[in-house]
Amino acid sequence: MILTVTINPSVDKTYILKKFEPFAVNRSQRVMMNAGSKGINVSRVACILGQQTCALGFVGGTTGDVLLEKLQAEGINHQLVHAKNFQTRLNVKIMDVSRKKVTDLNELGDPVSEKDYNKLVELYKEEVPRCSVVALCGSLLPRMSKRTYYELTKIAAGYNKPVFVDCGGVVLRETLRAAPYCIKPNIHEFEDMLGKSGLSDEEIVSECKRIIETYGVKCVVVTLGSAGAVCVDGNQAFKIVPPNVVVTSTVGAGDAFLAGMCHAYLNGMDFAKQMILATSCANAKVTKEGNDVPSVIELMGYTDGCRIINF
Repeated sequence: MILTVTINPSVDKTYILKKFEPFAVNRSQRVMMNAGSKGINVSRVACILGQQTCALGFVGGTTGDVLLEKLQAEGINHQLVHAKNFQTRLNVKIMDVSRKKVTDLNELGDPVSEKDYNKLVELYKEEVPRCSVVALCGSLLPRMSKRTYYELTKIAAGYNKPVFVDCGGVVLRETLRAAPYCIKPNIHEFEDMLGKSGLSDEEIVSECKRIIETYGVKCVVVTLGSAGAVCVDGNQAFKIVPPNVVVTSTVGAGDAFLAGMCHAYLNGMDFAKQMILATSCANAKVTKEGNDVPSVIELMGYTDGCRIINF
């Protein structure tokens, strides 16, 4: 079972327009609403891949009611803490069909009390022994400790559970100290953590190797959008390049990548094959509108077109 933790989940509302004009009245052709945010998206794709999953996080308010409804409709097992004075955030996506671009308007999220956070930790401690993999994903809530994922990683380590972390900046830097199994930031999150910008592929590899040697992380994967991903473990370093597809929406592509990686890991695939399946899942995701999830056939359908370039 894949246990996902999404501290700051959302409902994603996507407006699909022929052409988006800023500072003008825009009328959408269609509106879509999905359960959203990184860990929730990982659970959604993992479920399609046939994995058992449980999604942990906070929920509240009328938007929270929509989130619960969407999770129920997709059959996503969840343990969400109903936090006091908390409103699940609404993330608005404006999809410009003519430009094939999406504009994101993401809410920050509300803070939660120490009491409600402790409830989440207790649920986490109950679920960790039953899972095979933990995925800690996405942003934290305002006023929450930057060491939150560090603490959750340490708890999982007590049960010898591998932890996959998908976040960035100072939160990722702090979490490294707990030696998670894998970190999977995108390039912006990775550079934010390092305080650097404009890294070449070779520089990314060098930084990944340093992280593995310094912190005991088993593998580091830095996703590069349509350019693929740089993938490093203790034995190899390579770039995986996806086949070309018509991109409809990039929302949730990195989450589909992580779901595919966890699925492949649980099926005993080696690191290179994990990355191939993960890339296929991300490729399938970008062909879908808004935050819709692909079918299992689509998720598996791009493996043959992936190329590996060794460093």
